[in-house]
Amino acid sequence: MKQQNLFTCQDIAHEGEVIQGFVQIWDAKIQDLSFVFNKHTNCKKDLKGFGQIQSFLTKFNQNILDLTIQLNKSYSSVKTKYEELTKQLHNLKIQLLKISEGLSQQDYKQIKDNLQIIKEWYQYSNNQEEIMKQNQIGTQLFNIKSMIQTLDQDNKQKQQIKGIYQNNEITLEQGIELLNQKKWQEANEKINQYLKLLEKHQTIATFFKGISLIEMNQPGKGIIKIKQAKKINSNLYRDLLDYSDLELKQNPNNKFILIAKSYALDEEKKYQLAIEECEKVLIEEPLFLHALYRKSFSLSNLNEHSQALLCIDKALNYDSKYIVGYCTKGYSLNDLGKYNKALVCYDKAIELDPNDAIAYNNKGRSLHNLQKYNEAIVCYDKAIKLDPNDANAYDNKGRSLHNLQKYNEAIVCYDKAIKLDPNDANAYDNKGRSLHNLQKYNEAIVCYDKAIKLDPNDANAYDNKGRSLHNLQKYNEAIVCYDKAIKLDPNDANAYDNKGRSLHNLQKYNEAIVCYDKAIKLDPNDANAYDNKGRSLHNLQKYNEAIVCYDKAIKLDPNDANAYDNKGRSLHNLQKYNEAIDCYDKVIELDPNNAIAYNNKGRSLRNLQKYNEAIICFDKAIELDPNCAIGYDNKGSLLSDMKKYQQAIENYEQALLYCKQGQNKFKKLIIELGNQQ
Repeated sequence: MKQQNLFTCQDIAHEGEVIQGFVQIWDAKIQDLSFVFNKHTNCKKDLKGFGQIQSFLTKFNQNILDLTIQLNKSYSSVKTKYEELTKQLHNLKIQLLKISEGLSQQDYKQIKDNLQIIKEWYQYSNNQEEIMKQNQIGTQLFNIKSMIQTLDQDNKQKQQIKGIYQNNEITLEQGIELLNQKKWQEANEKINQYLKLLEKHQTIATFFKGISLIEMNQPGKGIIKIKQAKKINSNLYRDLLDYSDLELKQNPNNKFILIAKSYALDEEKKYQLAIEECEKVLIEEPLFLHALYRKSFSLSNLNEHSQALLCIDKALNYDSKYIVGYCTKGYSLNDLGKYNKALVCYDKAIELDPNDAIAYNNKGRSLHNLQKYNEAIVCYDKAIKLDPNDANAYDNKGRSLHNLQKYNEAIVCYDKAIKLDPNDANAYDNKGRSLHNLQKYNEAIVCYDKAIKLDPNDANAYDNKGRSLHNLQKYNEAIVCYDKAIKLDPNDANAYDNKGRSLHNLQKYNEAIVCYDKAIKLDPNDANAYDNKGRSLHNLQKYNEAIVCYDKAIKLDPNDANAYDNKGRSLHNLQKYNEAIDCYDKVIELDPNNAIAYNNKGRSLRNLQKYNEAIICFDKAIELDPNCAIGYDNKGSLLSDMKKYQQAIENYEQALLYCKQGQNKFKKLIIELGNQQ
């Protein structure tokens, strides 16, 4: 009964009568063209009867027919115009070829006959806007360009989208046609172009497959897919950026295209822009997990770890089984130095997905940072088993092996990482460090140079190269590297410390101290900087100031044998021999194989006239390092003072057998002692 009532008049005067039409349907202000139920007193005035509505429909149908006819005529007109303009271009081309042929054959009459055409061509090419109104060629070409621009303007966006999907097919067809024309080289180039286009589109598809796997809560497999896409197409993220920009012109709110764009921007280190793309998604859907994940990831890359944690916690509060969320949270916690909390996150991710290679790799990093290198290696091996093509896992394993002083094994890992990813600057840098510790300084420098070539802004590579140059006694070249490292990273305390060491070895002690002070300012807990500053003060004969520095170094690192040894040397020069001996004993306790400490202790014992004890120390130094000339020198000098000339001669003869340094000095001493016998 209620439905029937809808189709009777609602006017006060005609209430209940059968309707004759509808009111207000012509009113542009009415957005909803459903029935108007409000009672009123002007129904006849506002009424649009059924006859009027039918008349309108007939008229509208005629408009559609008229537009169809006009469209067909426009197509015919465009087709005719196209054929006409194509013919004009063809004729112009023939004229140009004839003139060119006449020029090559020195047919000056033909050139003279066509001077007007040449003039018009020249004028057009140099002043298109004005000449198009003044000569025939200019007018023809302008008309052609106008038509092209009009058609292009209408079809531009459609062609852009179609181009992504059709370009490769067209390119292949062109290549096949060139083969039919027996143009082998051109065909080969065109087919190679097709293969590159195909690769580009396939890698973009592989990238989105990775995204879909992450959405299916299989981030281990998903991230592997994304890595595979990048490995195949080194320009993946640039291509992805172009693709996403094109798609977003059609649909600015396409969520996964916005997320894809954030991946590309993050890869290009445009982290803030990447975050903005994620926020566009989150405005529409605040708990869109993938957007929260990528926003958190980019915040971490900006070192805004607290904000990153707040962001990813939103995702985990919404879905407590969101695996990639735990990995991302662990990543931020690790960078905040909260390694044990990071491990809890990685263990949760592994519990949810035992095949998540990324979780094992990241867990290894946190264990490494806890100096649990063997446990870290177990994790890296698990990651490698799950993803044998993960260059990063091999690189990380190498770092843990390096810290276990297994340098050759570390190098094997770095080589594997480099084979999998020849553009990994970190792997070359890390390999250089292991080669350096094997005293293969020149080979290390080759690696650092490769790292610098791949990443010219890698301050660590310059710093490490400087260390190897320093050990080759190329101190000035080393300083150039340290300066480059400091320019790239003005807050790198290590670079200042290392520069100070090279300046020290150039006997520029005051300049060295300036560098050490800068290092200490940047890192007040750097024991090495205090120790090194003490050495420069010692060489300036500022022994008490040096001792203050050594004490600071020892306080920061009570197991620093070098600091005790250096402090002993300054105490010795202050003639505080017993205190010096206490320091050397501490060195020997910390490092029983330290030949220098025995040698220095022997010097202090000698100055206390404890000659026999001193000789015992010199003998121990020689036993530990038979190639150390200074041990033989000190022992021989003491034996000479004790007038034990024959023993001194035998000592120097032994030095000649083992020591490359001081050969002439030892020969001279043997002769002098022989004359005294």
